[in-house]
Amino acid sequence: MNQEEINKQIFERLEKLEGVVFATEKKAIKKEPTKRTKGIDLNIPISKLLSEGFFKSGRTDIEVCQELRLKLMTSKKPLRSSVVNVLRAMVKKGLLMREKMQKEKRTVLIYKQPNA
Repeated sequence: MNQEEINKQIFERLEKLEGVVFATEKKAIKKEPTKRTKGIDLNIPISKLLSEGFFKSGRTDIEVCQELRLKLMTSKKPLRSSVVNVLRAMVKKGLLMREKMQKEKRTVLIYKQPNA
C-alpha cells in the first residue's frame, strides 16, 4: 500500500464517521413543541342561538355548526366536536333536551328546548 491509497482509505472512513456523527446530532436536536392555541368559547354564541329560539324545533349538531358559520358568530370555523361538547353541557344543565330521530336511514341526535 502506498501513501495515496492509505490517505484515500482514511478520507473514506472520515466521511463515514462524519455521516454517523451528523445523523446522531440530527436525532439529538429536539424540536420545539408546537404551541396549541386556545380554542374559542362556544358557550356564548350557542346560548345566543338558544335565546333567539333556534332550538324550538329540533336541531342537529351539524345544523348548529352551519348556523354559527352563517351568522359569523365565531371568529374561526367551529369544530363539530366542540359544538357537541357545549350542547351536552347544556343538556346536563337542563337548558336543552336530546332526542333520537331517524334521518335518511340513520339515527341522529337532535337538540331542542324542553318547553317547545
